[in-house]
Amino acid sequence: MGLFGGAKKDSYLGIDIGAGGIKLVELANEKGRATVLTYGYSVRQPGEAVTSPFDDVKGTGETLAKLCDQAGTKSKRAMAALPISSVFTAIISIPRRKEEKEMKPLIDAQVSKLTPLPLSDMITYSTFIDNLKEDKTQKAQGLTPGQTAAAARKKDYVRVLVTGAAKSLVQKYIEIFKIAKLELQAIDTEAFALIRALVGKDKSSIMLLDIGSMRTNITIVEKGIPFLTRSINVGGSAVTKRIMEQTGLPEDQAEQMKMDLASAEATGQTAAGGMPAILEAAMQPILNEINYSFQLYEKMELTEMKRVEKVIVTGGSSHLPRVPEYFSEKLNLNVYRGDPWARVAVPHDLRPVLDEIGPRMSIAIGLAMREMD
Repeated sequence: MGLFGGAKKDSYLGIDIGAGGIKLVELANEKGRATVLTYGYSVRQPGEAVTSPFDDVKGTGETLAKLCDQAGTKSKRAMAALPISSVFTAIISIPRRKEEKEMKPLIDAQVSKLTPLPLSDMITYSTFIDNLKEDKTQKAQGLTPGQTAAAARKKDYVRVLVTGAAKSLVQKYIEIFKIAKLELQAIDTEAFALIRALVGKDKSSIMLLDIGSMRTNITIVEKGIPFLTRSINVGGSAVTKRIMEQTGLPEDQAEQMKMDLASAEATGQTAAGGMPAILEAAMQPILNEINYSFQLYEKMELTEMKRVEKVIVTGGSSHLPRVPEYFSEKLNLNVYRGDPWARVAVPHDLRPVLDEIGPRMSIAIGLAMREMD
């Protein structure tokens, strides 16, 4: 945890609540550039039972308040993110209408057939992918015999990204932030927070691979829009378990060994060579899910690019040795560790510390940047 900088007029808190702990970042807008003021995080201790932070709303709110106090946050304005595993996401195509309000019933009619819960029990948000205003040149020219059905569909239909979550989950967020005495300005999705922090204005087709403590989230982004999101129950804890099985160490020592490996990688002290076999076995289920996601993306009707151009890895376990190199070799793609601090002004002397913790802070950073776009 670190604290630096004084009070700023316009600053926002990005708060990422997950099974592995809470991460927060406070950013200020200084001359159009996001500037870090402070940060903090809590972690699950080895041997501590894995529980959802939403099963104990009061406890989570109190932990968040304590974390804000320890980090010395100044702002009370906060952004949060819904976990990918709890968010309904769909991309649909609906007939184009002159007014946006005319399209809402069309959206609801399609989405109601897809959601796991009745629409009345959910809060949904729609993002139009295509321009709502019909291209005047295209309209004047009309469709020629040589134009494809896809071109006709693009002219007469618009694509919509619909995200939603259960009202009961959203209410728990509201209660947590109320207990922590914070003003919840907005609830985003983890996918959009990661895009903001790691992708920026890059319009290529990118896979974001967020390897967390308990889960790994996969997001395929096309022109800044998350077209595909998946979440699997595999994360850094699987590496700890593998170390325990092969070494006979208790959980706390196995966890420490994993952290030492990650720390050595972050500071450039890892020996050359391939990924340690103990880690490769833990990465195999993630690799399988990546390849499956590629297949799904290629077959999606409403995408344009079909093939992923590069992969960005993030999350607390992305600093394990040779992770980008391993996936790059297996996928025959360029794979990079994401740098969520790249678009944020940070003190030079704190850069090594922030680089080490950076991957686990990606979502929190993207949330704090939300009002600065």
